[in-house]
Amino acid sequence: MNNHSRIVFHTIFAFVCIWIMGCGGCNPEPVPSGMSPTEGPETGNTTVTITGEKFDVKNGVTVTFGGKEGSNVTVTEATELTVLTPAGTAGESVDVIITNKGKPEVPVSLSQQFTYTDATPPTVISTDPEDGTVFSEYEDSLNVLDTLSVSFSEAVDVDTVSIDVSVAKTEDSLSEPAEPIVPGTVSGSGDTVTFTSEVPMRCGRMYTVTVSGATDMAKNALENAYSFSFSITSPEKLNSYRVRDEDLQDGNGEVALKRIASRPEIYDNEALWERLVAGNQDDYIFDRTNLKVNQHLWIKRGRAWGDQ
Repeated sequence: MNNHSRIVFHTIFAFVCIWIMGCGGCNPEPVPSGMSPTEGPETGNTTVTITGEKFDVKNGVTVTFGGKEGSNVTVTEATELTVLTPAGTAGESVDVIITNKGKPEVPVSLSQQFTYTDATPPTVISTDPEDGTVFSEYEDSLNVLDTLSVSFSEAVDVDTVSIDVSVAKTEDSLSEPAEPIVPGTVSGSGDTVTFTSEVPMRCGRMYTVTVSGATDMAKNALENAYSFSFSITSPEKLNSYRVRDEDLQDGNGEVALKRIASRPEIYDNEALWERLVAGNQDDYIFDRTNLKVNQHLWIKRGRAWGDQ
C-alpha cells in the first residue's frame, strides 16, 4: 500500500508540474516592440496600433496610458493590437503598459511613451476695460484712453490676432464720430494682447471691440469671435474755459481754437471755432493767433448764437 501510495503521489505531482508548466506557456508575458502614432490630442480617442509578440488573442489585453485604461482594445493577432487613448494633459508624455488578461497577469512597459498634444483652442478670459464699463471721470475729454487689452486662457501668436474697434455716439453726445472704425495696431506677448489706437478714444462715444483669429502655439484657433463694449459719457457744458497745454499741442491760432471748439464740454464741433473768437474779442485784447496756457475763454451759448 505504501509503495502504491507513493506511486500515486509521484504520478499526481508529475501531472501538476506538467500542468503548471503548460499553463505558464499558455499565457506568456506580452512582448511589445512598437507603437504608432506616439502622440495625439489631449482629448483622447486617438487610435494607436501596438506591434510585438505574444498578445493574448483569446483572453484579450489591457493597455494603460499614464495609468488610465484605453478603450476598444482589439487584438487582431498575437503580433498586433489597436486601442483608443484616454484623455490626458497637453504636453505630458506617459508610460504605456500592456497586460495580457490571462493568468498570470504580468504588466509590460513599452519602450516608447505617448505624448499628449494641445487640442484646446484659446478663449478670452478678461478684457481691459471690462465689458459694459462706463467712464465718467477723466482728465481730457478728447483723450480718455488710447489702449485696451485682451487676455486669453493661454499664450497666443500675436500675429494671428485681429482686433476691430467700432465707434458710435452716445445719447448725450452732440456729434457723430468722424469715422465708424478706430484705426490702430495690435501688439503683445504671451497670453495678453494690446490694441493701441491711432486716434485717442474720447467722450460721448461707445466703443465695441471684436476679437477674432487668435491661435495658440499649437495652431488651435479661437472658435468664435469675442465682442465687448464700453462707453465714455459726455461732460457737462461749460460757460467758461481755461486753455490747456494739450490744446496747443498741434499748433496755435486757428488749430488750437478748432481743438477747443471740438471739445464735448465746449461745442463738440470744431466748425464753431469762430464763435470763440466772436465771443471773446470784445471783452479783452484777444489775439486769436496766440493763445496762452490758462488763458480764460468765454463760451457763448443760446439762441443769440444760433443754438436751438
